[in-house]
Amino acid sequence: MSVLNRDGLLNISLLDGQARAVLIESTAMVQAAKDIHGLSKIATAALGRTLTAAAMMGSMLKGRDESVTASIRGGGPIGTVLAVANDRCDVKGYVDNPAIDLPRTGPKLPVGAAVGRDGRLTIIKDMHLREPYVGQVNLVSGEIAEDFAMYFTASEQTPSLVSLGVLVSDERVESAGGLIVQMMPGASEAAIASVEASAGMFMDISGTMKEYHLDGAVAQLLTHLEPKVLERRETRYACDCSRDRVERALISLGREELEDMIRTQHGAEVDCHFCNKRYAFSEDQLRELLASATSKTSEGE
Repeated sequence: MSVLNRDGLLNISLLDGQARAVLIESTAMVQAAKDIHGLSKIATAALGRTLTAAAMMGSMLKGRDESVTASIRGGGPIGTVLAVANDRCDVKGYVDNPAIDLPRTGPKLPVGAAVGRDGRLTIIKDMHLREPYVGQVNLVSGEIAEDFAMYFTASEQTPSLVSLGVLVSDERVESAGGLIVQMMPGASEAAIASVEASAGMFMDISGTMKEYHLDGAVAQLLTHLEPKVLERRETRYACDCSRDRVERALISLGREELEDMIRTQHGAEVDCHFCNKRYAFSEDQLRELLASATSKTSEGE
């Protein structure tokens, strides 16, 4: 089901540069994920929050074609929740159990119970260095926003306020959004106190986005912190899989694995976890890939 696409992301300076904020409206992005994966309400909320956080982290990347991966494994029935974003704020993701359903014990969806808290949030940043950056924190609640706040504080030594929200009905994502507020080095005690006193205003981000949308949310949430919008970005759910990438992945399996596929399966089908697109390979096509794999092996000897 399509929704009016008001999505966007703002990088904002606060209190004359003493703090910064990233504010995002991600309703259409989360709706796309729900449609692609057939997500239940709980899975929509869990993946939607994670996609929203990943998009905001993507906007913080400095180099071209860099990426950030957020993986949450909390031991709950939803399994792994994973999101990937690049520096252009394109995101993709999935959950292991998209049909997850649990009874409510209150007004909110039981995301924490679905995710669990006996596990970790892992952040991997590919910045085209020799090794990717990997940061991990134990889950605080499985509610996701608190877990990302803990990551920023513990792994990046940047105390942060993080708000993530997805409001979803049976068929439609009503609204989704996120906010990260971080103090800059050298911020005054008065600036820190002003931001901390504002924390309660930020918590219902999905409600704020439903009523005010992105630009209205700036005024509604941040006016008292003297916001200056520095940059406006587009963001979307987008998978960059291709047949060429799948072919390279099959070749990387090596000669023995490809020979076994040819002998026992007479072909192969490869599904993309992120967009559910299926790539089919006939026995003859696998033999061509086998020839490439054998050639690469010979070149390396």
